[in-house]
Amino acid sequence: MTAATALLRGVNVGGRRKVPMADLRAVLEQLGHGDIATHLNSGNAVFVVSEGTGAFDPATVSAAIATGLRERLSLDVDVVVRTSAQIDAVIAANPFDDEARADPGHVLVVFYADPVRDPMLDASRHGAERVVWDGAHAYAHYPDGIGRSRLTPDVLDRAAGQPGTGRNWRTVLAVQELLRARA
Repeated sequence: MTAATALLRGVNVGGRRKVPMADLRAVLEQLGHGDIATHLNSGNAVFVVSEGTGAFDPATVSAAIATGLRERLSLDVDVVVRTSAQIDAVIAANPFDDEARADPGHVLVVFYADPVRDPMLDASRHGAERVVWDGAHAYAHYPDGIGRSRLTPDVLDRAAGQPGTGRNWRTVLAVQELLRARA
């Protein structure tokens, strides 16, 4: 059994691209996954991968979830899937550990579908923020807060060459706990 999380990009923000969590749970259930739970209303789901799907492939599971949401809600939604072990590794690799402990709302992890190669970004041009790239993740520290920063998700996505979906440190830890309960 593999516990995994699906992280949806850009849903339920400002009243747009509404994905009710009940619909997300229903899509996961239709795909045969079990022990499903959602966290917050921002597109975070944890589940146990269906054993009938063969070897676990995050890209295949992501695509199936995206297809299910398109069919159910007529929305195109980017979905990133990570296993419990992968989330544990993301947490262990956090280069802003002290900052995350002091203020978890100001540390963000951006999850990408594919590893990021040679991101072209000078974070200092955007303010006091710092960014560390690690494979298919970017860690960003926003000492003055995320809301007014000029280091926006679009800036990070352009540097990565692909869309990503960000979660603050508090949410990453909450998802980890939900995954551990399913391991």
